[in-house]
Amino acid sequence: MNEEGSLSNNQMLRIAQQRWLREHSKHWNVVACWHTPNAMRRHYNGYDEHWLSKELTRYLNKVDRCIFKAAHKNKGARLPRIITLEYAEAVGWHAHGLLDCAKGMNEDETISVLKRCWDMQTERFATEKFEKHLSHFGYDNGFYLTYSLKQTYRQNEQAQGILDLRNCYFPD
Repeated sequence: MNEEGSLSNNQMLRIAQQRWLREHSKHWNVVACWHTPNAMRRHYNGYDEHWLSKELTRYLNKVDRCIFKAAHKNKGARLPRIITLEYAEAVGWHAHGLLDCAKGMNEDETISVLKRCWDMQTERFATEKFEKHLSHFGYDNGFYLTYSLKQTYRQNEQAQGILDLRNCYFPD
């Protein structure tokens, strides 16, 4: 709050953005967290949020092709999703997602496709020791969107995050 006790423009924008995202994803209930293996980061030199966003674009295109087949290319069919990128000192850049299921699919089927595609994306770099820590998929408890957005506005230089607009998708 500023000196007069009102919210700043940045705070009002943040609140409006979170309300809009919450309203448009209120029935989505698949959550995801993606990490990349250190060997993958070293292989591609220049690991940062831009690199992770591009890597997620390739991955999510595979997911969409797997689910929607030719409709992905012909009609632009995509799995509805909100993706955020977050940096934490202990883990580096990683991503969070809140996703919906495709019509005719349930949560378990959606999670299975997401996991299988991420495993294929990272398999040549993953070590057995950390393979189980490269991703997490589950069901929303009603708070994952807030959790995913927690670092989208910097509170300090140690923790930061961004809404990955390149990889978010909202159906018409």
